Amino acid sequence: MKQKQPLWHFDIPNGTWSERSPREVGYRLGFYDSATSEIGLETADATFTELENTFPKVRRELISGKFENWKEHLDVLLRYAQMMRARSLLFFDQKRVEGQGLRAWTVEEVSADRKSIKVKSMTPESLPPAFVRNWTINQMRAEIQKGAAWLNDFNWALRYCDSPVAPFVVSELPLVLYGPQSKPEDAIRDPESLLFFPLCWQACLIGSRQYFDIETGKFGEEDMRVARRMYRQSAELFILSPTQLDLS
Repeated sequence: MKQKQPLWHFDIPNGTWSERSPREVGYRLGFYDSATSEIGLETADATFTELENTFPKVRRELISGKFENWKEHLDVLLRYAQMMRARSLLFFDQKRVEGQGLRAWTVEEVSADRKSIKVKSMTPESLPPAFVRNWTINQMRAEIQKGAAWLNDFNWALRYCDSPVAPFVVSELPLVLYGPQSKPEDAIRDPESLLFFPLCWQACLIGSRQYFDIETGKFGEEDMRVARRMYRQSAELFILSPTQLDLS
């Protein structure tokens, strides 16, 4: 019999652990809904469907094969990572801020010969919240539709562990950049930086500008502690784990 609440959820603002089901975490009703309906506009859910259906099947196959053939599925895994990045709170908030900075002129009248227009003001104005919300969602969808995109510029390795007592964890930011540079635009180009994307509690993809001597390998205890600490430090809302952990 499957557990109804198979995850442990660490609430960062309150510093408390509780058992949760997948449906209870990482979910906000209407978060990806457009403010207004537009003819011919694909919904966000439709954009997610293919990868949401494909990834669980690939993950099950990888687990049953002990992750030996992960490179055969790398394109799907990277496209899924790109989707999870683009639908994250951080990406959404960044694009919403960009949208709020957009300016436009309001057309009040078009001439009869359609060669000139009358605008409300010569000073461009902020766009309405409904437009900004729809623009933000369209930016998210466009990012997902790029596929693996920039992630293909990295070399990839897979690291695994064998105990749920010392697992990989994940937060509201599933794709994490770790390195010596503080600015993201510098860190993404730094050869010392690493990208982390957990596939499940047993395995994590790691990307680098440099080549890996070992592409598939087991993480030691200290490496696992560093990976968990990295997710704890980057998270603001929650950590998910198969077991309750000491994240200090």
